[in-house]
Amino acid sequence: MTNKKKKELKEQKINELEQIFKRAKENQRALLAGLIEQAGFMYAQLKELNEIIEKKGTIEKFKQGKQEFLREQPALKAYNATMKSYNTTIKQLSESLPPGNDIKMDDDFTKFKEKMRQ
Repeated sequence: MTNKKKKELKEQKINELEQIFKRAKENQRALLAGLIEQAGFMYAQLKELNEIIEKKGTIEKFKQGKQEFLREQPALKAYNATMKSYNTTIKQLSESLPPGNDIKMDDDFTKFKEKMRQ
């Protein structure tokens, strides 16, 4: 994925979240701005990592000296760690919304996570 595409994805997610939170109180908006920025960044990173995992798979052959073995794809480790942080950030954002207005997680990520668990 190109840097331009990642930047577009990040900005798209930031704009989407800003629209959701545009009615937030003035004092809340300053606090939410950082979370929204981080969510946008993580969203773009997750999309890129998802592409890598789809292309290379979840397991790779690894050779060290004479030994050769299978190991978890490094992109998968980064994906899992980033997904955990993304979910926490979205949850924090959701908690600042009035009841019944929770943010829905991206279907692509949910589907991918479910596929990885099988």
